[in-house]
Amino acid sequence: MGVMDFLRKSEKLVFWNRCRIHAGNADFRKMVLEGYHSPDFLEMHHCGEEYKGCTVYSIQETGNGIGFFAELGMTLIKLYFADERGFVPHVCWGDRYVYYEPDGIRGEKNAFLHYFRPVSEVVSIEHAAHVVCQAPWHCEQVKALYGAVSYDVSQAYIDAMADMLRKYINYNDETKKYLEEEYDRLLGGRKTLAVHYRGTDFNKGYNNHPVPVQVEQEIQKVGELIRGNGYEQIFLATDENAVVERFRREFGEVVKVYEDTYRDDGSGESIAFSKSDRENHHYRLGLEVLRDQYTLTNCTGIVCGYSNITFIARVMRRAWFDQNWEDYCLIDNGLFHNDNSFSKSEHARRQR
Repeated sequence: MGVMDFLRKSEKLVFWNRCRIHAGNADFRKMVLEGYHSPDFLEMHHCGEEYKGCTVYSIQETGNGIGFFAELGMTLIKLYFADERGFVPHVCWGDRYVYYEPDGIRGEKNAFLHYFRPVSEVVSIEHAAHVVCQAPWHCEQVKALYGAVSYDVSQAYIDAMADMLRKYINYNDETKKYLEEEYDRLLGGRKTLAVHYRGTDFNKGYNNHPVPVQVEQEIQKVGELIRGNGYEQIFLATDENAVVERFRREFGEVVKVYEDTYRDDGSGESIAFSKSDRENHHYRLGLEVLRDQYTLTNCTGIVCGYSNITFIARVMRRAWFDQNWEDYCLIDNGLFHNDNSFSKSEHARRQR
C-alpha cells in the first residue's frame, strides 16, 4: 500500500489534511467551527425515491425516560422547527418511548399513532428521497427563541406551541371516541373545577423541576373557588391514591375521578415506569394520562402546580378554545436548583 492510499484510508488524516489545505477559506472554517451542533447546518439523507419534491423532517421519541406530555411537548418543538423551514414532518415514537408496546396496538408499532393521527402524508422515511433528522440543538434553538428554559414559560411560547398543536396534532378515531365518551360519562354538562396534583417522583427534587405543591395548598384554593364561583363538582387528576382519599375526606362525593386510572399506592415512583399484568399496560397508562389532560382542558376552572400535564393543558386550551379557563389558579413554589439531575436517575439511564 502506497503512502497516498494509506492516507486516504485514515479519516483523521484526511480531515487534518483538508484543514491544512482549506484553512484560508472562510466558508470552510465556519463549517468546521460552527457546523457541529449548529441548527443552521443540516445534514440531508437520501434514502430512496419516495416523496421527491419535499424535504421530510424525521421526528422520533426523545427517550431518556421522559413522560407522556414531556414527550408531546418536545414533539411540538420539533414540529415548530420543521414548520418554520418548510419541511414535511414525520413522527415516529419507537422503543425508547416510555409507553411503547413491543407488540404494537391494533397492528401498529409506531406509538405516536396509538393516540394520534399522522401529522402528514408521509407514511415512512425508509425510502424517502430527502430526509433531515432531528437533533437536540434544533430543540435548543426553538426554546432559546422564546426563553423557554424552565416550566415558567411565556404566553408567546404557549401561543406558538398551540399553533403547532392546532395544525398537526389530532386524536385518532379510537382515542377521540374514548376521550369524549369518558368525559361525558364522568362529568356530564355540570360546571366543574379541575384540580391537578402531581406527586410520586416529583418529590425527589430534581434540578429545574418544580418544588411540589402541597395537598393542603390546593385544598385551600379549591375551597375558596367552590364557595365563591358556583362550581357543582371537582375533577381530580392525580397519580397518588392517597390524594384522592384526602380530597374526598375534605369535599365528599363532589370529587370526581376516573376510578380505573392506575395510581401509586405509596412507592413514590412515577407510574410511567410501573409494571402490571394488565394487557397493554404501557399503552393504557398513556391513554389514562391523556384522558386526565383532556378532562382538565375542558373544565371551567383549574387549580394546579407546574407540570408537563398542565403545560400541555394550557397549550390545548389555547388551541381549542383560544382562551384561558374562567378560573386559572397556578400555585408556584419555585424550582429546585441543585445537582440532582433527572437525566442521571435510574429510570432515565434505563432508556439509553
